[in-house]
Amino acid sequence: MQPMRAAWRLALIVFGSTLCATSWAQEPWTLSDFYDARHDIRVKIAAVKNAQGDQLKLHAASNESRVWATFLPSKTAPALDSTARLAWWCGDTGQRLTRDALTHQLAQRSGEPPSSLYHAGAHYVSFVLEHADGLDGTTGQIAALQACKSRLSLGYLAADGRFAETAFALGGAEAAIADVADVVRR
Repeated sequence: MQPMRAAWRLALIVFGSTLCATSWAQEPWTLSDFYDARHDIRVKIAAVKNAQGDQLKLHAASNESRVWATFLPSKTAPALDSTARLAWWCGDTGQRLTRDALTHQLAQRSGEPPSSLYHAGAHYVSFVLEHADGLDGTTGQIAALQACKSRLSLGYLAADGRFAETAFALGGAEAAIADVADVVRR
């Protein structure tokens, strides 16, 4: 009888470990590279999906001078607020940055209207993270992401008025982020 009891305990341990692992596991960062020969445009996308199913993508096209960030909450997450209110910070205590403040800062620097630097819907927010002229600075958003070694926390306003948070591990992200930025670096 003892061997069967041990096998049952082992099965519970394995099953329990699997359940626990899925609550914190995250897929690794991926880098996709697309080329449109007809229009001579290269697009690179660095993407990650966390255990909750939320996705973060950084992308750039060679015919633009911008690096974009797109946040896609999971299918089970509440719909996003129409104002695209979004904040992010490194780890637990990093400085909070907002999509709104960044958009206005980039609009002042580039002379573009803020509305051209982001777009959003109930299930996504896309915004310009950095222009090509700020990619080599040590204080820009790309440099800040690459310097953040632990995780990027992200908070957003849901359509029902609640504030929701999620996080993405940044291990292995530095090289993928650099590859995306290189597409628009001139």
